[in-house]
Amino acid sequence: MKNPFLKNCVFNIFCLLLVIAVCLFFTGCGLFYFDTAGAGGQKATAFPKSSNNIDNAGNPDKANNADNSGNNNSAYSSSGVNDKYTAADSSQNGTTDQDLQSDSSFGLYTVSKVIDGDTFSVAGGGRVRMMGINTPEVDQYFYEEAKEVLSLMIDKTGVFLERDISDTDKYGRLLRYVFAGDLFINLEMVKRGFANVFTVPPDVKYTDELLKAERYARDNNLGLWKISAGYIGENIKEDKANKTGGSTGQSMAELKTISVELIWDAPGNDMENINGEYAGIKNESAYDIDIGGWTVKDSATKIYEFKHYILKSGEKIFLYSGSGTDSEGRFYWNNSQPVWNNDHDTLYLRDRTGLLVEIYNY
Repeated sequence: MKNPFLKNCVFNIFCLLLVIAVCLFFTGCGLFYFDTAGAGGQKATAFPKSSNNIDNAGNPDKANNADNSGNNNSAYSSSGVNDKYTAADSSQNGTTDQDLQSDSSFGLYTVSKVIDGDTFSVAGGGRVRMMGINTPEVDQYFYEEAKEVLSLMIDKTGVFLERDISDTDKYGRLLRYVFAGDLFINLEMVKRGFANVFTVPPDVKYTDELLKAERYARDNNLGLWKISAGYIGENIKEDKANKTGGSTGQSMAELKTISVELIWDAPGNDMENINGEYAGIKNESAYDIDIGGWTVKDSATKIYEFKHYILKSGEKIFLYSGSGTDSEGRFYWNNSQPVWNNDHDTLYLRDRTGLLVEIYNY
């Protein structure tokens, strides 16, 4: 090539192509790194908006059991039973029934509404029924008080929820033990006299603790255990006498005494012989008693209220669980199924003001 200028151009182009080829070769080998994050020195990572399945380090939490540092919290996943159930962090809009039923959620649930003394809703619409206890229903003695006390303990605060064996009841409510800080709410409701113990196997994890709390409330006549001002059952009288060395005291001796017997296991098939189970109530005092407005209740929610009736001195009346027509001294609950459990239950007899007259436990 005789033209020097053209020769130089070809040489320069050849050198440029060689340089480009070398650069591409080394880049492919990873010797050159282009930082897309700018001055940060680390490559930028895009995090999804939802934190349900990703921890703060950007790592997927496949078991949904990671805490905010990305570490697996084995205390909340070591077994399928008796785990604490808590809500996602406060950055989420709320919880759903699906969130509540997941063993994976971690944090505090926000209480959105207290329904009554043993039921409440959490943010997102899930409804929780506190396990192992039962509180008064609407229009029953101590309903408002129980609801108010529960509200004071958990309303607008975060609560931890702990499962036993069962997950939900027949109404779809989540069955849980409830904790607010160090406070075991189920137990506190019993101990303060706003609930009675109501355990249903296999969910019996805290039965001993709850029964101990109930005994404390009974011994101190708290709430539901406050004794009637005019009447007393033989079981309660005996219980009080045992605690005072055999003396019932003048005030208790002046109360009109009532005795109760209960046939809870009907002969044969219970469903075919509902009236085979019944309660007998006898006036042991020397005075006639108007039992209008008195109630008989089991440990759950079944309640029978007597209309106007004068229970004469020495008279015994019978309350049958099944259907029939009321007559002199015979009353019918008109239930389509048995009232009393065959293994264990409690009969509560209360006067018209809601105060306790007698307890029959088996």
